[in-house]
Amino acid sequence: MKNKTAQNNADVDMTPMLDIVFILLIFFIVTTSFVKPVAIELNRPLDSPQIDKPVKNALFKIDESNAVYFADRLIDLEQVSTNLAMFAAKYEISSVLITAHENSKHNTLMRVMDNIKEYEDYTISLVSK
Repeated sequence: MKNKTAQNNADVDMTPMLDIVFILLIFFIVTTSFVKPVAIELNRPLDSPQIDKPVKNALFKIDESNAVYFADRLIDLEQVSTNLAMFAAKYEISSVLITAHENSKHNTLMRVMDNIKEYEDYTISLVSK
């Protein structure tokens, strides 16, 4: 005699339970009020501070002996960009003016202009007397 144990097929249908879980989930999502977190508003400074500088023209003079003057001071030809940088730190340069004597060499004028363009691309104007 064999003992047959009766196996119970206890399959439970989970569909109604899943339906109730999804309905509750939707209910809580719909009825939840989202609270905006309260924070202190900060007034941050601008990316680059605006400094109001007086606007001036930079004036270079070349005399008949090819000496270069900037702001009525004798400067070395190699120091044109350095003097222009110091001037640009104090003033906003609208344009660069160059006055060359008629007996000065063209090479000196071109080297001054090259040094100016090397520093920054300013508008250069040649002034005649």
